Amino acid sequence: MSHQATLSQPLIFVGPPRSGVTLISDIVFHHNALCWLDENFEKHPRSDFQHRLFKRASSWRSNAYKRSPLLGALSREFSPAPTEAINFWDDITREEIDFHRGFLRGKHATPAEIAAIKETLARRVDLSGKSKLSLRFTGPSRLCFLHSIFPDARFVHVARDPASTVHSMISTEEWEYLGKHLLWWRGAYSLQELAMYDQLRHHAVAGTAFQLNKLIQTTKLEADELGIDLLTVNYEDFVASPQMEMARILDHARLVPDASVEAALSHNDIRCSNKVLKMPATDINTVYTWCPAS
Repeated sequence: MSHQATLSQPLIFVGPPRSGVTLISDIVFHHNALCWLDENFEKHPRSDFQHRLFKRASSWRSNAYKRSPLLGALSREFSPAPTEAINFWDDITREEIDFHRGFLRGKHATPAEIAAIKETLARRVDLSGKSKLSLRFTGPSRLCFLHSIFPDARFVHVARDPASTVHSMISTEEWEYLGKHLLWWRGAYSLQELAMYDQLRHHAVAGTAFQLNKLIQTTKLEADELGIDLLTVNYEDFVASPQMEMARILDHARLVPDASVEAALSHNDIRCSNKVLKMPATDINTVYTWCPAS
């Protein structure tokens, strides 16, 4: 089977951190047709043994919820979990391509990179016994670069209310050392924007909202420029109507309904935290000043 056939219309989730993209994509990845990347792949991306092991482990994970909620919980704890495999993407691309912190605005994969990436991922899909590749990226969506590799990809953008997202981001220990007082993602800011952020860097809420807004607006801009049929899923809508939103995602991905996805959906704790209501009104206003709800 050719790489083109094996990697036809891959499903790619993108979205800001703390937006619900991990929760939603993890549920979709229970679909028995989907091959995804895990930590073992990131460590050994060319290991046929790991690909075959993934076939068994992912099959058990996908069907565990159908057997019982207890097995589903155990599968989440002990089975391989989906990952973005950022180290793989950094290792397989040229030095100027920064998957850790780069927007990759206007960047395209070279023919050599495309060949290497497709060869590795096609092997993964073939040996896993699955029929469709699925990927996930948080932070910058990197649509330009990913579209140059997968021009027929089905992209799903997960978004959440900006105030909820900012509140969640600044509450994490990770953000304390990343972007709370530092412009974390690079490669898409104008000189005027850089100067503006310099005035905000000591205000965690404003600085984080500023960065979140750039993530959202860049995704929209790239989707428009590239003519991508981007499906946007609002986390609040997903919480309110999970079955309906899941049906939209599967339809967009050209996937049939799947009992494993339905089981995972029914047994996951899908809720919308109201902690943002505890934010001071001034902070909420600050968020919407620098990241208007869209």
